[in-house]
Amino acid sequence: MPYPDSVGAIRDLLDQGKIRYAGISNATPEQIRLANKILDGRLVSVQNQFSPAFRSSEPELELCAELGIAFLPWSPLGGITQAGELGTRFSAFGEVAKAHGVSPQQVTLAWMLAKAPVVIPIPGASRPESIKDSARAAELKLSDEELARLDA
Repeated sequence: MPYPDSVGAIRDLLDQGKIRYAGISNATPEQIRLANKILDGRLVSVQNQFSPAFRSSEPELELCAELGIAFLPWSPLGGITQAGELGTRFSAFGEVAKAHGVSPQQVTLAWMLAKAPVVIPIPGASRPESIKDSARAAELKLSDEELARLDA
């Protein structure tokens, strides 16, 4: 089905009051702009993959920040099989974590949150400790130097 037709179906559901909010997933900047136009500015979220290992959605994140649309990074810690190795696979995240006395996962989420106020990461968790650790990322303040290092 053509992309404009798919988004048009979402618009119709909004217009009919059958849904309250509209979001899209795995979208390019062009698709985000098109969807927002078709939805008459009612696009509220974009869910794309984004993590230290998968940074190619940075343009989408920046566009969402510009347009005031929530950006929901899925698999922000690299997935269940790679989340535990985050600090070793990406040494800057491990080093910044060590300097703050926190986990590399917490640093990763704080890094994402610092990118724009529209970022709402979707970390998975199977243990209560992981959930609490992820939540504490909102309180972790990283310096401009640390953020630049993590962006490199």
